[in-house]
Amino acid sequence: MAAAPNVISFPAVARPDVTVVMVTYNRWDLTKEALRLLAEVTEPCYEVVIVDNASTDGTVDQLAQIRGAGVLRNPRNLGFGPATNQGAALARGRHLVLLNSDAWVRPGWLEPLIDVADADPCVAAVAPKLLYPDGRLQEAGSIVWRDARVRQYGDGDVPNRPEYNFRRTVDYASAACLLVRRDAFISVGGFDPRFAPVYCEDVDLCLALAAGPGHVVYQPRSVVEHVRGASAIGGVQSTRVERNRRLLRARWRQVLDRRPPESWRVEPSAIAGGRDAITCERILVLSGPRPDAGGTPEQRRLHSLVIAAARRWPDARWTVASLDGDPVARPDDLSDAGIEAVTGGASWEAWFAGRRYHYGIVAVADSRWDEGALHGLMTAAQPQAVRVQVPGDAELGALAKVLGRPDPGIRA
Repeated sequence: MAAAPNVISFPAVARPDVTVVMVTYNRWDLTKEALRLLAEVTEPCYEVVIVDNASTDGTVDQLAQIRGAGVLRNPRNLGFGPATNQGAALARGRHLVLLNSDAWVRPGWLEPLIDVADADPCVAAVAPKLLYPDGRLQEAGSIVWRDARVRQYGDGDVPNRPEYNFRRTVDYASAACLLVRRDAFISVGGFDPRFAPVYCEDVDLCLALAAGPGHVVYQPRSVVEHVRGASAIGGVQSTRVERNRRLLRARWRQVLDRRPPESWRVEPSAIAGGRDAITCERILVLSGPRPDAGGTPEQRRLHSLVIAAARRWPDARWTVASLDGDPVARPDDLSDAGIEAVTGGASWEAWFAGRRYHYGIVAVADSRWDEGALHGLMTAAQPQAVRVQVPGDAELGALAKVLGRPDPGIRA
């Protein structure tokens, strides 16, 4: 029998791959939209578990009309973390998706998250690109500073810039939408209830995952809108924020001591340094034409080279800056390999200013970078870097040799 009009219905899946866990507290207007979009645009490989934290606005009555979802009703507000743990305990899927009641998924959002988690056993969690409803970027992964303060990378910026369009390991990502392997979530004990009712529990979870089960990875091919703050349980008081930040700092002191301090001046170079603080090496490849698997022989050769190098040395941060080619506004095969790719559409003066003293190695693959103003910009911004020439026919081993590093495929 067909579902009644305006009734949200989820598919019956005998063996769900994913369990979507949503915690609700009032704001049925946002929750309804989040559930409607989840049902309409998501392939039927999932189940839904909703935990309501004693809503008082009629949300409980509305949830009773939802078909195909498990609903748990708490008699009092337990907070976000403990309620999510309750939902996770009921899950049958291999993966959990923690989805806020004010997060609106877009078509094709789930598969890229699953693909990353399934391709690498060292990945414990995967996060999408989060947008505000007006289209501005909200978060492309996040940075944790030494004092346990956090920064949503790219907050308020244009979402299709190159720095937000490549896959990378991150310090943490918001639990507004986060896919976590269920076994990894269980192994770290889920959310720590000490952070209840809300704030910093997702930072703590991501640090715990990175310390044990695996990395947290940002996947720009998945896009989700997030109202941000609308689902907060009773609002977030400044005293609670400060209390939980101190708790986070105390628990992860040894890890956070290796992070850079927060840049109060919000300089682009400091933000880039915080983004890449966890990488073992930073390599800038300066090319002419943009690497392209379907381009000229030179483009194909460079494409093969950087893809192979990035895959065999995944802990490094690879950036390719190309003089020629149109800017790429969406993820491609370079971004899938973890390569940040910038083209001549950028202002090189501004770009290099935002990457001052950032790279350990600068590999020049086109002689034009050694001429005039470009040479001056590069040498002024990266005077500390080891500078090498990449021969046009270099293979991975040759690149490793000219970089003065052992073959990255050989690990101790």
